[in-house]
Amino acid sequence: MRALILALTALLLGPCAQTQVAGYVDPAYRGGAPIRSIVVVAETPRLGEREALESAAVAELAARGVQARRMIDLAPPTRPGGPAAETAAIRAAGVRAVLRIAVDQRATVARYLPPTYVGDPFFPYYGYGPYPGPFAGLTTGGRWIEEPTARYDATLQEAGGGTAIWKGEAVARGGSNSNFTDLAARAARDLISRLQQDKVI
Repeated sequence: MRALILALTALLLGPCAQTQVAGYVDPAYRGGAPIRSIVVVAETPRLGEREALESAAVAELAARGVQARRMIDLAPPTRPGGPAAETAAIRAAGVRAVLRIAVDQRATVARYLPPTYVGDPFFPYYGYGPYPGPFAGLTTGGRWIEEPTARYDATLQEAGGGTAIWKGEAVARGGSNSNFTDLAARAARDLISRLQQDKVI
């Protein structure tokens, strides 16, 4: 019984993660052949976030049979970069499309976790009315927690001309135990899932 109470407490205090995803396919590409080769470009100055976005997206694409590459490997941040270097890297990769994921908004949301009183199964209640007795047992909550939230904009473009094929967005919110890198990885996976749902890949 005590183990059950501790497990429920962990659920109350644990992360409450959620992601909302939307996508739109350009009418000219609806019903066309699936795209099977993509370079993923994360547009953020934060290195950890960039790696999380590109790595998660590439892994998810590969799991769906799409040949995918990370831009961070094709045009490393340790070397001279810029638009020209990126264009040359995409051309050398020989892919059909480029998936750009930009971090649009980042914030930390404060949420109050109200206290919860759980009776101890090994001791009876002593008290009257709504008031718990001296053995009220485990107490959870009664504090403020901070949860990260972020919005991501995604565009799938033709590798040659840059024409937009698909637009997507993901709004992710993590639990108190998560960070922005966790959110980035989850948003990338959910965006790829939406790409497949929209029959683009």
